[in-house]
Amino acid sequence: MEFYYLDPEDIRYLHDEMIEEYGGIYGENESGMIDYMADKPKQYLFEQEIYPDLFQKAAVYLEGFATHQYFCDGNKRTGVKCCLTFLLINGYELIVEDYDLYKITLEVANKRMDIDEITQWLESNCVKNFSGI
Repeated sequence: MEFYYLDPEDIRYLHDEMIEEYGGIYGENESGMIDYMADKPKQYLFEQEIYPDLFQKAAVYLEGFATHQYFCDGNKRTGVKCCLTFLLINGYELIVEDYDLYKITLEVANKRMDIDEITQWLESNCVKNFSGI
């Protein structure tokens, strides 16, 4: 299956959107890591894709930003927005209450959920959205 990915400029745009909407500090602590996070969902090891599943790839965005401080502020929000945007452009929509997403994001940020657990949660709470790209 062919996936649509977020590039570093998309990620920076989504971050700036979150800061604009909810407040916070613009800027990056580690700009090279933004490029890394854009590539991480499509990484290979020994000619095998590390994250072959759509929901694994979405989980990588959420986990990567929620557990690190690549931006000066808004990392968890950026992780959520990247995850949701990636799912949407690939034809899926997460259907959960805002509070449940907030709780899960805090679980991820506090390293109480790993990529596999996030993947399972996303898969069980997403529906096919036929209006995607």
